[in-house]
Amino acid sequence: MKPLHFAPVLLYSCSLQVGRIHFDSETQRRLSELNTTTNIKTSPLYPAGIAWSGLVVLYLGLMSMGAMFHLIPPVLPYVIKDLSLNHGQGGMLMALFALPGILFSIGGGWLVDRFGARIIGALGILLMGSATAAMSLAEGYSLILLARLLTGVGAVFSVVAMQRMVTRLFQGRPLGLPIGISGSAIPVGIIVIYNVAGPLAERLGWRAVPLRAGLACVAVSFIFFLAGRFLFNRPPAVSTDLPDVKTSDTSDGLKVVWIAGLIWFFINGAMTSFLTFAPDHYLEMGFGSQERGLFTSLPMWCSASLGPVIGLMGDRFGRKPMFVAGGMTLLTLFLALAASNGATPLMLGFGLGGAMALVVTPLLSLPGGVLPPSHHGRGFGILNTCANIGIFIMPPIAGLVRDSSGGYFWPFVLLAGLTLAGVLVAWVLNKKMTISEMT
Repeated sequence: MKPLHFAPVLLYSCSLQVGRIHFDSETQRRLSELNTTTNIKTSPLYPAGIAWSGLVVLYLGLMSMGAMFHLIPPVLPYVIKDLSLNHGQGGMLMALFALPGILFSIGGGWLVDRFGARIIGALGILLMGSATAAMSLAEGYSLILLARLLTGVGAVFSVVAMQRMVTRLFQGRPLGLPIGISGSAIPVGIIVIYNVAGPLAERLGWRAVPLRAGLACVAVSFIFFLAGRFLFNRPPAVSTDLPDVKTSDTSDGLKVVWIAGLIWFFINGAMTSFLTFAPDHYLEMGFGSQERGLFTSLPMWCSASLGPVIGLMGDRFGRKPMFVAGGMTLLTLFLALAASNGATPLMLGFGLGGAMALVVTPLLSLPGGVLPPSHHGRGFGILNTCANIGIFIMPPIAGLVRDSSGGYFWPFVLLAGLTLAGVLVAWVLNKKMTISEMT
């Protein structure tokens, strides 16, 4: 991710050679401070061919995570009917996936920073797939909940590892485009599962969906391990063993990431809740399974398509908190329209997808922009912790509101209020970043 535009405090030039490079202690200190506080670029860490090939592998892994995460919503009407659940219990099937992320994301980020990302990422994807496939064999609600919990454990470590890999592969290059591309992978995985799962569940029953999706995820884990062993074990083009320097800039960067994490809580809580119950909402409106899958996945189509464009714009113009504030504002507007049935499903899908694109790529670029490379894993751990808190808390609450009110007006009003709070925090983030740039 391209570093944020702070006022330059130090300018100097250094030559980086292929292989191991030795700096004296003063040069190391100044280089670490430059990478943290300015937008000066170091030489690319990996050759372009390795970086982009690695991104393709990471894309497959992130797609798998998106599919495993949102496997429940398109089959939720069938699960509710089969197991005689209420909507609150259905929301918990979605939310429990996020509980391990609350508990382990920051620790997982530290482990990735400390021990490397390749093995952790591969094992995380393998656990996601195995637990999801096991869900198809589980009898009873409690065992299905356990399978979802284990899927979430795999997701914690795999996602933090893969996000860290992106910043490492493209270290020394503008990161808006690769972050935008990698950020589109999870929406694409969601698109696939929303459009495949419903018709498959109609033909073969809902248990066929986790079985096939889980086995596909297991296959991706082996691809990830084998390809990653070649790509990520290649020696980098320049030295990577510069020492970390703990400065006030790192502390300030972590504060920025925590503010961004609060916004990440709001958008993930709101949009996960909406996407969890959107198929059921559209079922009540009389749409068939294919239409429900299309309408529910439409925000993901838009977000995936626009993410790289937003990444390039963020690299070019900066002011990423302004993108975030604008996206949260649009999200509030369209969730309010969903509550009042003031927008067609197509209009709603395009509006929500455009709003998400404005938020997701700029926020995911922040750890690489405000933290030194040694702290990127921890930065993504903070964001993932906040996201998972929103995912864990909000879908069951929205489901309970749906059960008590008998419709989706009040649940969607609740979600619109959540994103409105995110607008206010986005302005706080903008103020914090502006002050940082002036100092």
